[in-house]
Amino acid sequence: MLIRSQDKESLIAIDGNFVEILKYGDLSECSITVSTRDHSSLHVMARYSSVEKALKVLDMIQEAYVNGHIDYQMPADSEVEV
Repeated sequence: MLIRSQDKESLIAIDGNFVEILKYGDLSECSITVSTRDHSSLHVMARYSSVEKALKVLDMIQEAYVNGHIDYQMPADSEVEV
């Protein structure tokens, strides 16, 4: 499955990689990243104003993957409703 970054400048195959939430200091902001298994490469795919929004997007990625979608566009922060 391919994921296109929020800014549309990156397209990454997630097969064999980790898709994770990276939390910042006070946990009010976070990003969704894709990293290799050995964590030698890390790509920020999107930034969100809350962990809840990032979790919702991870749920949406999982649903797209399970339903056989071959690509997924990371939504803007304002497009994610929790």
